Amino acid sequence: MLQNDAVRTLQYDSEIRVAQQPSPSEPRVYDSHISITSQPRQEAPRIPLPVPIATVTGSRTFIPLSGYDCLADLPSVHIEQTFELNEALTAVSSENRYVVRSPLGDAIFAASESSTEKNRLVWGAGRPFQMHLLDKTHQEALVFRKKLALGSLCCQPKSLEIWIPPGNVLGRVVQSPTLTQPEFFIEDGNTGQPVFCVEGPANSGFCCFCLPRECYFKIHSGGNMRASIDHKWVTSKSQYTTNIYFSDVKLTAKERALILGSAFLLEYLYFQTRF
Repeated sequence: MLQNDAVRTLQYDSEIRVAQQPSPSEPRVYDSHISITSQPRQEAPRIPLPVPIATVTGSRTFIPLSGYDCLADLPSVHIEQTFELNEALTAVSSENRYVVRSPLGDAIFAASESSTEKNRLVWGAGRPFQMHLLDKTHQEALVFRKKLALGSLCCQPKSLEIWIPPGNVLGRVVQSPTLTQPEFFIEDGNTGQPVFCVEGPANSGFCCFCLPRECYFKIHSGGNMRASIDHKWVTSKSQYTTNIYFSDVKLTAKERALILGSAFLLEYLYFQTRF
């Protein structure tokens, strides 16, 4: 299980894979025709999440069935980056790792970036990458995919795709070409229609150099405030954290997962180490 103090526990350290010994018997040879009545299933069922992850809301007990369902009914989540010593010793930054925590400090997801050393060296925080989020069962719950984009005015806009296993697009976060303040649209993966609008501080422009380290973004739809994202210094942890507050309790687990993806995109665009 994931511990609350280390993202490294997402590795299968506690599960030692022992290779099975080959059977001494000879393989069975069929000398007659075989009729195949059914095809084997490629997708294995998910391992259920542990019972302690169940949340009680009023008179009902909710047990999540898939990885991102554990975001349902949470008032907020907090993203903490884990730092490694080799980043300070080398000129090339390592692949980022994060822990997504609940308001009580429990680890919900362990996030691990997958990118090439060349892209990290050349493009810095603007690099393309895949971010894999594993839940407490060590199964992949979400995948964030970011392509290389140099900006909304000179090239394709910066965006991030949110995927769920076995390979379905849950939604996208796309930058809007505005000059007065950062603005993004969260789109549904099935319809492609905007679901939420993410707005940054006013009069800060669209450039990642214009925002302070402590920043606030509001997420709304139809003129109603649905959630917010802020990046601030936490004295007790001696680090910056990205925090998501779900102000609308009616948000579905899918909508919360999309908002979580937008928080990771903002983390790379505005709060990572610059070139």
